[in-house]
Amino acid sequence: MDLLVLLKHQSTNIRDAAFAFRDDIMRLLRASPVFGGIVLATGVVLGLVPILLWQYFGNFVDASFASRGVGTMTSELSQSAIAVAGLSVLLIAAGAYFLQTKALSRAIASTIAVVAIFGTHIVTLLPIEKSFIIFLAILAIGFHVARHRAALIAVSGVLILLSISAISDILYMMSHRSMTVGSAMEYCLVILTLSTISAWIAHRK
Repeated sequence: MDLLVLLKHQSTNIRDAAFAFRDDIMRLLRASPVFGGIVLATGVVLGLVPILLWQYFGNFVDASFASRGVGTMTSELSQSAIAVAGLSVLLIAAGAYFLQTKALSRAIASTIAVVAIFGTHIVTLLPIEKSFIIFLAILAIGFHVARHRAALIAVSGVLILLSISAISDILYMMSHRSMTVGSAMEYCLVILTLSTISAWIAHRK
């Protein structure tokens, strides 16, 4: 019963936060459509580019092995390298602009980025690491209910162990040739990103 009450309370809080966030966006756009549009675009870039960067980086690693095998630079290697470089520059530029924002604009951009990162990374990881996603959701509840610093540190320790376990599973599958080296690196980066952002949100509250 307590769990149902907690879930109902959380759903109400999420709904209220969503409406408040929508109102903040409208207020920002009314104040300055151009600046508001740039802030929204910054949040979208920070939220969507990381998963693309991890995917192209994984492709770059696999293409490097393939290129070395045939003894020449392949078009796939060149395209992956260009994509990694371009996405890195875009991410750095968006991050630099984000650091210049303040107050409401920074809160809006960071919220968009965090939601997009969680959405894209969970969808990417879900087919092979469902258990990690489930336990991460449980730990999110633990972070939410933790009131003392000792409890927060304990949950953070469990998050670290969970991340290590998930990465070990990925490396095990890679070593048994269930996936390529590039794919393994991509999934490991996804796990580290989810874990880092989860810990950041928990310690920021």
